[in-house]
Amino acid sequence: MKKILFASIITTLFSGCMGYVPGQQSYWDAQVREMCERDGGVTIFEQIVVSPAQAASLPKVGGFFGVAPESLSKMEEPAFIRGQSIRIREGNPSVVREQQEIIRRSDGRVVARIVRYGRGGGDFPSPAHPSSFSCPDYTSIYKNISEVYRVEEQRK
Repeated sequence: MKKILFASIITTLFSGCMGYVPGQQSYWDAQVREMCERDGGVTIFEQIVVSPAQAASLPKVGGFFGVAPESLSKMEEPAFIRGQSIRIREGNPSVVREQQEIIRRSDGRVVARIVRYGRGGGDFPSPAHPSSFSCPDYTSIYKNISEVYRVEEQRK
């Protein structure tokens, strides 16, 4: 009985010293899911109409039309992405909210907003890379971003 008590005390002290708190990871994963349900994903305010020729030159991500970050976009691309990351929780685990806006180049108007949440860390101390959880998943984000564009045939 004394050995079990001693091992329990040592484990508690070791965990407390390393910043690990059992249940923190699960708690923050649930918080991230809740925030994602509230406002995560892609919200399209207005579509950008492009010709088939313009569509052929758009960046692609996983077979979907993409939008490049402002610093990497070409002047002939009709839109670019500008974003920011807001740290919701410092420490271990850390939680962030990433918000990006798709901006139409011709008039500077925001045509869509992308919101993602993520948790990093919160694992039992080890030499392994920390785990992470984020949502919504990138495949649905890319698919929805692609819908910012509407390819319209030119009339003859």
